[in-house]
Amino acid sequence: MHRPQQLNISVFLSQGTTNAMDADHPPCAAPAVNEAGKIISLCWNAGALAASYYDIDQLELYAIQQAIEPRPQYVLLRELVRRYQPLFYVISGPSCFLDDCREILGVPAALSNHTSASESVVQNTTTATQPENLKIVEYSTQTQATARARLLALKLPGISPESDEHECRTFLESILPFEQELLVHSVGNLLLLLDTVGDSVSPAQLVTKINLTTPSTQLIIDGPTYEALQIFDTSRHPSGFKCGTDSRGLSVFSLFNKCSSKNSEEWLSRLMTQPIRDRIELQRRHNTVQWLLENVRYANQFDQCLKHLSNVGLLYRKILQGTARNTDWKMLKKNLYYMFTLCKLCGLTLEDANTAGTVVQELGQYTCNPGNALKHVLYTIDRCLDLEKGEEENKLTIRAGLDPAVDRLREQYDGLRQLVMESSRLGLETMQLDMANICVTYLPSFGFVISTQIDEQLQRSGIFNNSSFDLVFQAENTAYFQINLCKELNDEFGQLMATLIEHELVVQTRLTTFVGTKFPEVMGIFKQAGKLDALLSFATVAKMHRYVRPIVCDEKVLQIKAGRHVVLEHRRSYRSNDTNVDETNRHLVNVIAADASVGKTTYLKELAVICYLAHVGSFVPAAYAKIPVLDSIYTRLDHPESIFSGRSSFMSELYQMSSVLQNATAKSLVLIDEFGKGTNYLEGKSLLIGSIEHLLKRGASAPITFVTTKFIGIERFLPTEHRYLLVKVHRETRDHSRNGTNSDTLDVTSIDPSDPYEQLKATYQLASRAVAFAIMKYHQTSGQAPTTENIRLLMESTPITRVPERCLEISHHPSRAAHAADTASMTLPVDPNGNLNEKRNI
Repeated sequence: MHRPQQLNISVFLSQGTTNAMDADHPPCAAPAVNEAGKIISLCWNAGALAASYYDIDQLELYAIQQAIEPRPQYVLLRELVRRYQPLFYVISGPSCFLDDCREILGVPAALSNHTSASESVVQNTTTATQPENLKIVEYSTQTQATARARLLALKLPGISPESDEHECRTFLESILPFEQELLVHSVGNLLLLLDTVGDSVSPAQLVTKINLTTPSTQLIIDGPTYEALQIFDTSRHPSGFKCGTDSRGLSVFSLFNKCSSKNSEEWLSRLMTQPIRDRIELQRRHNTVQWLLENVRYANQFDQCLKHLSNVGLLYRKILQGTARNTDWKMLKKNLYYMFTLCKLCGLTLEDANTAGTVVQELGQYTCNPGNALKHVLYTIDRCLDLEKGEEENKLTIRAGLDPAVDRLREQYDGLRQLVMESSRLGLETMQLDMANICVTYLPSFGFVISTQIDEQLQRSGIFNNSSFDLVFQAENTAYFQINLCKELNDEFGQLMATLIEHELVVQTRLTTFVGTKFPEVMGIFKQAGKLDALLSFATVAKMHRYVRPIVCDEKVLQIKAGRHVVLEHRRSYRSNDTNVDETNRHLVNVIAADASVGKTTYLKELAVICYLAHVGSFVPAAYAKIPVLDSIYTRLDHPESIFSGRSSFMSELYQMSSVLQNATAKSLVLIDEFGKGTNYLEGKSLLIGSIEHLLKRGASAPITFVTTKFIGIERFLPTEHRYLLVKVHRETRDHSRNGTNSDTLDVTSIDPSDPYEQLKATYQLASRAVAFAIMKYHQTSGQAPTTENIRLLMESTPITRVPERCLEISHHPSRAAHAADTASMTLPVDPNGNLNEKRNI
């Protein structure tokens, strides 16, 4: 059995929100801003999937309950990869699942956790080709037991360090369903991976909280749909520089991005990449947006606090790693202060009954609790650390009066600093240095040193060439020197400084431990503030562009009045559209057939974006909207082409349509745009009709479906009397092409053969092309023009040219019958039996 290689993921933990993906990362639609880094663990077996992921910024673990996941569709798995964009993968399951992950995760080589011990060459090759951001865990009874034991050994902040295994299990069972073996295996594998981070952070400190989520609360939208709707991607939009605006164009995210800080953008991206179908949570978000629109003064005050908030998870991780400097603690205190001020402002609004069921109410009620962690951590940091003095000394400083022993050692240390400064002043002044930039400090690795900023004056002083000044090291434009007196002080007072540092580390450790116990609660309130920040952006856009609050219901009803496209209406004039699918009008499958450009695709995207916005908690661009709670949105809108996919345009269409028909449920929204246009007319039309009939066979369980097509004769092949089907046909004058000008090119894939004249014309032109190509090929092969006899034989072998009356019908339209009678372009002799003579004069 192949032993999994030891992996060092500390590089991922140090990246934080920097989403530095390598070439092996799956090609999914990425948001416009960098999402928080996540490490995901996947476990699949016998048609069931469980997953868990670790949020690097929040230091929290999320467990996703076990759910049915048939192969090879892997709807939930693809949604998790698209939604969270993981930095690192841990996968476990049978060999068939590992092989399927090669395509889902975009891994170039086959994955396997079974390697023969004798085939060392193959083993080395497999290890070399395995991506660096992927770890495979064998799915066996032994690995399951190991993962379970690791989970039971987890010590969360809410568990007492002295708790035994039974108490830990009781606490963890209140969070996780231990009867779901795949979920326990997934979480345990993730914890085992985090144990390999290194010595900088204790594994017990990495996970501050476990959150349990369920797939039943997530709205599934596949990657192609996100790309087609331009939720984040702007590449498909018109070039902005042609309109005198941002050259990156517009996307739904860029339109809603009214955030005042980078942290706010990250929270907005979280909400927009994770649409939900929890009606209670959606109502809570809509209530919050409604309240912010009605209380603009408070909304502006909230924004003044929210713009000062940053990523506290990143600051806390630095504290755990022991790399936090005085500036990091100062930034943490600033975040806590503005967070506390925001909660106080929200508390002033509690008398308003309309705040009930909003994020504002939750933040306001938090400060009513006198034992809230936010206030205690803020007070403790201010009581323990002298951040102003630490900024002067460029080190973390314990506040005077906290520990008498530290104060006593501190006084001696300050006296030593003065002694060193006075002793070295004469030597420094002779070099004409600015004493304001000189600082004497003690470093544990070097002892007493003199630090100064590196500038032109320091370079001219010649201090680097002076043998009295020993350069210890340089860092961040600062040089650290030792003089003879510093070395003497190290010998005489080194023990004193070691004692002082030891006492200060004890105080810092106690402070870090206290902050760690309160951090999960603090992080929870910062999550609510981030959600409020994103909803404030929703309210801003709703007020600017006259959006309305959607009615989200459990019924199968989709009613939109004067709906608009969120992006297109900012580019040019846009005509609104109405949509009505309700209990009395049960047209679940709607077919729109038009042979010209009338905005069919734009209408479908308008419906999808409106439903999507309603499921992220935003208002929608319409005069009225009633949206059902959907479980998924599937579309066949665009099929991005790539030579690396190995699929033609039509094959990509078939793959998308297959996914739609297999995965759509009764609560899905299905949008199909011009399916079948990638092949010939009859095949494309047949495939589209068969797909529509397949949806109609589901009856009342059919998804709400909208189909657009250019096949305007499709109504004759569909059961138009079906109670769940509605077909609308739009025909335009054929004298003009799509762009309003005459076209001399025959589009054989979109011509409507219901018109006999058009059918004859298309057939004759195809035959003429065949003859012309045959003559050209003969000329190329023989090097000379074909003889008259060869051309005669060629024409006689072409069926259409042996029916002269059809040639007349094509040459002379029925509307010009009188003119055709006078035309003598061909002689059509008739035999005595009345049959047409096939002999022609060319």
